[in-house]
Amino acid sequence: MRARQGRAAAAGPSLTASGKLLFHAAAASGLEPAVAAELSWLNIPVLEAARGVVRFEASPEEAARAALALRSAPRLALELAGGLPVSPADLVPALAAIPWEEWLPAETTWAARVVGTTAELRDVRYTALLVKDALRDRMRARGLPFPEVDPEAPQIVVELRVTSKQATVGLDLAGGSLHERGTFRRGEAPLREDVAAGICVLAGVDRTKPILDPFCGTGSVIAEAASLALRRPPRRNPAAMALARLPAFADVDLRRVVLELRAAALPPEAPILAFDRQPRMVGEARAAFRAQKLDDVITLTRGEVADLELPDGLAPGLVVSNPPWGLRLDADEAAAAWRGLGQLARRALGGWRLALLSGAPEVTRNLGFKASRRFPVVVGGIESRLLLYDVHARP
Repeated sequence: MRARQGRAAAAGPSLTASGKLLFHAAAASGLEPAVAAELSWLNIPVLEAARGVVRFEASPEEAARAALALRSAPRLALELAGGLPVSPADLVPALAAIPWEEWLPAETTWAARVVGTTAELRDVRYTALLVKDALRDRMRARGLPFPEVDPEAPQIVVELRVTSKQATVGLDLAGGSLHERGTFRRGEAPLREDVAAGICVLAGVDRTKPILDPFCGTGSVIAEAASLALRRPPRRNPAAMALARLPAFADVDLRRVVLELRAAALPPEAPILAFDRQPRMVGEARAAFRAQKLDDVITLTRGEVADLELPDGLAPGLVVSNPPWGLRLDADEAAAAWRGLGQLARRALGGWRLALLSGAPEVTRNLGFKASRRFPVVVGGIESRLLLYDVHARP
C-alpha cells in the first residue's frame, strides 16, 4: 500500500502528520456541525468543515467505526487525491496518475459518482466518463485488468467532488447512502434519517432528560433522537458495505467493530415519548420502531398535540420535532398544529427546550414563542431552520 506526504495527484491516499489517512463525510447543508460532533464522540479529530463536507483523519479501524456508527452523515469516503485540476484536458491524466490498482480490486464492480459542476464540467455524466477513461488509461498502460463498470449496482463507488477551483477523488466506504435504516417507511415525503439525526445532534439530545416528539409521523426524528441519546449504532451490515472489499481495510475486523459499538449502548434514564394524530402514521412509526429495536424504549401514543397528557411528575426535557409546514397539509391545518404546540408548551412544558424544524416562517409564528437560536438547514432543497426555544418554567 503506497501513500505519500502531501496532496499531489500522483500519490495514493495522503498521510497526515500523525500517519493517518484522510477521509471526508458528506453532510446536508447546515448539518456539518452535527457530523463533526458525532466524530468527536468517536474520538476522531476533525480537520475542517466546509459546505456539505467534513474532513477528518483516521486509521482504517477508526474510519470503519465512523462508517458503522455515524447517523448524520449520508456518505463517507477515503480521499485518494486532492487539488486536482478541473479542466477536462488536465483532469484525465491527473486521475490516471493515481495508483488505482492498489486501491480498487480488479475483481469488483465499480461506478463513478460526481458531486458538483463547473463551467467546463457542466454535466456530471460527462465528468463520470472522464473518470472511467482515466482508470482505463491507467490499467491499459500497465497491462492490468480493468474492473467492470456497473452503474446500476456497483460494489465500489469512486467519488469525484468538484468545485470551481479543484477536485478531490476518493472511494466511498459504504457504496450506497448511509441514511437508510431498513424501515421502508411509506409516509408522504418523510424526513431523511441523516437529516433527522443531524437536527437531533444540534438540539442536544440527552438520555438523562425526557425526549418528546408530538408530531412523530413515521417516527424518523424520535427514532434518531432515541438512538443518539442511547448511543445505539445504526444496524448496518459491514459485509455488504464497500469497505469490506477495499484493501485499505483488509486488516480491520469489522465484526468486532460492530460488536464493540453495540456493547457501548446505554440504557435510557428518562422517558422517550412519541405522539401523532393520524392512526396510519402511528402504525408506520410503530413498525419502524420495531424494525430498529426501539419499541422497548419509545412510548408511542395517538393524540392531538393541544390535548396531550404527559406522565405525572415528568421532569423538563427536550421536544424535538418536524411539525407540519403547510406544504402538504392545508396551511390552516399546519398553523393550527403550531398553535396547539404553543398551547401545550404553556400548559405543560415549563422548563423544556423546543427544537423544531421549519421551512415556513409564516406558519412558525403561530407557536407564539421567540426562538433563542436558529440553525439554517437545507431539507430537500428547501431553505429551512432548526429553531430552538426555551420555555420558561412557571413561578
